[in-house]
Amino acid sequence: MSEIASGDDLTLDVIDRLHAECPLLQSVNEAWFAEPIDDLSEELPAAFVYLDSDTAEGGAETLRPVQAATQMYGVWLVAPRDQFRELRKQVRAALFAHDFSPYHDPMEYRSGQQADVKGRYVWWLEMWSTDTHIR
Repeated sequence: MSEIASGDDLTLDVIDRLHAECPLLQSVNEAWFAEPIDDLSEELPAAFVYLDSDTAEGGAETLRPVQAATQMYGVWLVAPRDQFRELRKQVRAALFAHDFSPYHDPMEYRSGQQADVKGRYVWWLEMWSTDTHIR
C-alpha cells in the first residue's frame, strides 16, 4: 500500500482492509457497475467498492489552499442468503471507525439497503464516508 495523502481516494485501501478482515469474502474488487448485474463472474460472497462522491464543504481558506471534503464510498455485498448477515457483520467491524490515514477522519457508516435478490443471492449496498481536506 502506498502512502495516503490528504484528500486521496481510499478505494484501494478499503478493498485491502476488507480482504484482510473479512474471512467470508471470496472476492473483493473495485465496482464498475451502479446496479446489480446478471453476469457476475467473481466467486461469492464478494464485495465491490467504489468512490460514490467527493463533496466539498464550504469555501477554500484564504490564507492557505485547504478545503474540507467528504468522501462517500459504496460497498456492494453479494452473498448467499445464509451468509449475508455474518458477512455484513464482518464488513461493519472492518470499516466502522477505521482510521485509514492521518489525513482522513475515521470511517462512518451512512446507510445500507437491499438492492436486489437474484435467486439465492442478496445484493446489499452500504454507504460509508470519511472527512478529509483537499490541499
